[in-house]
Amino acid sequence: MNKNEQQASETENEEHVRLIAQAQRRIYAYIYALVHHPADADDILQETNVVLWRKRNSYEPGTNYFAWAFAIARLQVLSHRSQQARKGMIYNDQLLDEIANTASTESEQYDRRNAALQNCLQKLDATQRDLISRRYQPDGAVNSLAADIGKTSKAVSASLRRVRDKLRQCIERTLAAEGHS
Repeated sequence: MNKNEQQASETENEEHVRLIAQAQRRIYAYIYALVHHPADADDILQETNVVLWRKRNSYEPGTNYFAWAFAIARLQVLSHRSQQARKGMIYNDQLLDEIANTASTESEQYDRRNAALQNCLQKLDATQRDLISRRYQPDGAVNSLAADIGKTSKAVSASLRRVRDKLRQCIERTLAAEGHS
């Protein structure tokens, strides 16, 4: 492997590490929805991460990473269930399929809503965007925010409510226009 090929491979590996890291919470939530046991979900997530890394070259960039990762996670859940069945624990396959389909659909809806939210945030004026951004920072309590900007907590709460309503309406319009009410 020449130097350029090695650099390209390292760049691809770094990108895949980023994708795996960004997906962790959602993959865990998906797995947890299927097994309902935190320790099992942790173990399955670790195994899923190993498989995601091992099969990284089979992922096609530009396609839905979450769908690909969820498919692998589902196979890991099935493997876990198979191991549990050997120990005498029985699961309902139809129920697992329904939960997996619902979790996958919810994930897709989350993606659409999140994209709509990002778009709608950009449509806010700078003051509104700053208010929302500051509110959702780790130290963004309404009282401290009010003190920082020289308004009462009640006035800040009212402003935040109006901005949230505006965002909600924008998201609903965006999703409706895309046919995803």
